[in-house]
Amino acid sequence: MKVNNSYIMRMLLSYLPILFITISVLIFISFSIMNQLNVRNAIQANNLTAKYVTNMVDSSLKNISIDAQKLVETGGTLQKFLDAPSDKGLEFDISNLLNSLVIRYGLIDSVYLYRAKDGKVLDQSTIRPLSQFPDENFVRNALDQPYTGIWSSPRQRISGGFSGSTMVQVSSLGLKIPRDSGSLGYLIINVKNDALESYIDQMIDHTITTAELYDSQGKSFFNADQSVSSSNRLSADVVSNYTGWTYRISIKGGQLLDFLFHGSTLWILLGLSAIVVAIGSTFYVTRRNYKPIESILHRIERFSSIVKTGDSKVKANEFAFIDQAIERLITNNMSFQEQQQEHLVIRRQQFLQMLLKGEFSDDRGSWEQERQHFGLSAGHFIVGVLELDSYVQFGLKYNPNDQSLFKFIISSVAVETAEQHGLRIVAEWIAKNQLVVLLISSESSMLEHQMLQLSEQVRAWVEGHLDFTVTIGIGAPVDEDCSIARSFEEAEAAVSRKVSLGSNQIIDAVEVRGRQDGEWFDYLEIIRTIVRQLRMSEQDWQGELKGLFNEMAVHHLRKEDVDRLLHYLIFHLDYELDGSLSEVVKPWQEEIKPTLAAAIERSDTLKQLELDFQTALALLSAQIVELSQSRRHNTLMREIRDYVAEHYMDPNLSLTLLSDRFQISSKYLSQLFKESIGENFSDFLIGLRIDHAKRLLRETDAAVQDISDQMGYSNPTSFIRVFKKIVGLSPGQYRESLTKIAARGSGGLDDQDGFEKSEEQEDSRSAR
Repeated sequence: MKVNNSYIMRMLLSYLPILFITISVLIFISFSIMNQLNVRNAIQANNLTAKYVTNMVDSSLKNISIDAQKLVETGGTLQKFLDAPSDKGLEFDISNLLNSLVIRYGLIDSVYLYRAKDGKVLDQSTIRPLSQFPDENFVRNALDQPYTGIWSSPRQRISGGFSGSTMVQVSSLGLKIPRDSGSLGYLIINVKNDALESYIDQMIDHTITTAELYDSQGKSFFNADQSVSSSNRLSADVVSNYTGWTYRISIKGGQLLDFLFHGSTLWILLGLSAIVVAIGSTFYVTRRNYKPIESILHRIERFSSIVKTGDSKVKANEFAFIDQAIERLITNNMSFQEQQQEHLVIRRQQFLQMLLKGEFSDDRGSWEQERQHFGLSAGHFIVGVLELDSYVQFGLKYNPNDQSLFKFIISSVAVETAEQHGLRIVAEWIAKNQLVVLLISSESSMLEHQMLQLSEQVRAWVEGHLDFTVTIGIGAPVDEDCSIARSFEEAEAAVSRKVSLGSNQIIDAVEVRGRQDGEWFDYLEIIRTIVRQLRMSEQDWQGELKGLFNEMAVHHLRKEDVDRLLHYLIFHLDYELDGSLSEVVKPWQEEIKPTLAAAIERSDTLKQLELDFQTALALLSAQIVELSQSRRHNTLMREIRDYVAEHYMDPNLSLTLLSDRFQISSKYLSQLFKESIGENFSDFLIGLRIDHAKRLLRETDAAVQDISDQMGYSNPTSFIRVFKKIVGLSPGQYRESLTKIAARGSGGLDDQDGFEKSEEQEDSRSAR
């Protein structure tokens, strides 16, 4: 029997055009989407490039402004020049100072200083009256401006001398001296627009990108006749918060890309229209082809009774199909429930993070919704932060799966312990080594006691059942949900004190609140003493190092403060060794310095840090001693150094006296002094005398005149000038600063001004 397949062929031929149209539309949509993605990537690249260029240029201009502001500070060298009588030497120094600023920053075209007292202008090369200065008009206009310290719009600066002048496009920064009145003078710094353009050109790819810069009024920096216009969709405009200038980054061929962007949208619209037509055609063709099947169904309905009493095997297959469908439905539902549970965990972690940061305080509606979702009723709260001790060793000892298992065990122990006492907590890991425990209670009287009891039980369980320990910091209880962030900050601060208080314990915020962090100046003095004794091969450095760690332990410094001090010790050693003991620099850089840095990173307690530093610095000390013993005339130089240290108060002490006493030429003695000690004789002698003077200023009430006489200075003015050059302060100011520190108490390591002042004093002494 021959089967007629004309119906099947007709069905296929009916749907093939629709299939062809649909596939074509999908191809068009794919190309249009890819085109849009490329355009969006180009826009994003423009934005990123514009922001990067803005940040880099602003950073350079800010650095120039900061250095300029330091120059015009009250009491500085510039003020001496502006206020003191004319002095060729001082004018030469100021000119060199201005020239060093130009050399330091390649963007600077010129720097000049106007002195109001006599109306003269000093630049990098000469000083002349304002009337003879090429840029006279700008200086006079700048003097009338009420505000200074703002970068100007691009302008034409007249440069040159009497033989001729040229016009240079610059942007200027003016600073009054002093800052509030400008009564002494005016400092002007000019940045060349061509240098700005070259600087920006280095940060972009000219093959695909162009850059423009406009001031706040829309005037172009690089094209004088061009002004800012409306940007297209493929260019990025970024306005600097610092200068108010507009940075525009555009892509070459942007008009073509913009056309492609609009064209892709058109293709999508055409594609959607084609899909609608295809769907309509499908319904029409299906309806037309369904008519024969519909006719067959009507015929089957006439024999429905026959179908119902048909073969039972058909019914069995139908029930099997229903069973399979129900099983698939249950499986899909279980998978959906698991996904919902995972989403709930992630949502819980996000909610806790925002709760600890206090981000819901301004959105009460979202806060109430999340609180009801997690069952957090209004009440009283307290936060505890559990931190794994010696986390570096923990990470090296266990693989990631074991680490996750231990963290799950610890959080489960906290939850189960809380449930045993009828407490409600939220416990989540917010960092790789920190678990936050939020205790919620309707009563505030026993809240802190409950948290202490819960924390102690968890700590004891971990110590008794696991191979590592934990330290828990507890914040203060709070009565409002918006204050939970404050309790969390106190708990974090408390647990960070374990570096000085010790690990494997409970640290309450009440125990460390209000404790003084010690005087930063004293810590720096101890560090400098350690470095000096190491450099001079003196064995007393071990006692000084032990004293440093004892001071940090007594004042219970935080981890970040301890790290900061020890990093300063490493920096100071690096600086001293590079300057005076070059032979030790290589083993120091390759072995000892990395060991000290690793010790700071991995150690959790001061005891371990002290042991690591003692071991590493002992190795360094041995190398320095060996080097000192191998140098020529080591014994002789030690005798000379001891003699100088004993008679440094003698006003007649000099290289000539030492040369006669030790039977060695003064020139050769000076050379040996530099090689052995790292300083020339005069600097070493002045350093000893100034250290003694500082001791007298700190420990006695002796007048500056008396101290000057003891130092061997016949004129107190000479003593004050030398003291200020080395220390950075006059003797009176130095004693006054010590009085203020004593009255204020321990300023803590957060007193950044004290830290910077101490560094400036050290730099001043090293500059000798």
